[in-house]
Amino acid sequence: MYRFLRFLAKPFISLIYPTTVINKEKYSDQSAIVCCNHYASSDVLVVAAKLLDKELNVLAKAELFKGRFSSWFLKKIGAIKVNRGTPEVSVHKDILKRLKNGSQILIFPEGTRNMEGTHEMAEFKAGAAVYALKAKVPIIPLMFHHQSKKFQRNYLIVGDPIDLSAFYGKNMHDVKDDLSEYLRQKMEELHLELDRKVLELTKGKK
Repeated sequence: MYRFLRFLAKPFISLIYPTTVINKEKYSDQSAIVCCNHYASSDVLVVAAKLLDKELNVLAKAELFKGRFSSWFLKKIGAIKVNRGTPEVSVHKDILKRLKNGSQILIFPEGTRNMEGTHEMAEFKAGAAVYALKAKVPIIPLMFHHQSKKFQRNYLIVGDPIDLSAFYGKNMHDVKDDLSEYLRQKMEELHLELDRKVLELTKGKK
């Protein structure tokens, strides 16, 4: 169902939210946690249209599943219902199962949208890095240059996969905070690279 809907929606999403993907060749469909900064609900649509051509496994807040149709639809396209602050054990198991079966999970590590639309990212939640470590899969970092606005050009960069093998075998409780900080550092480095790339691409256009 997801592939069919993506095929129908992709031209419209690309028209409404024109987005240039930088370093697209670095993206692969290997099992991984896909991490991205988060400005608006449209972020999911753009990432799906531009990169996630096979399936959409994305963490979504439980409030979105309240309606019978919305719950059915979200589950059909692969969304995973998460109760903020108190995710159920079954959710953890579902995420790890999908990763071990070769899927990718899209997670916004800030846990909520950047309502102010600034470059400054909020404090990261531990989930994204913890899932990657437990499943022993890499993290594929993505970064939007700014909040997507209708019919205005935006930029999305794909970073090098983040390898967490240096943390393998260590006590999760002891390294959880270090994992989050390591991921945040890598994402901030990617943001700086994105700024440089956008400056190069837009130089002389204004």
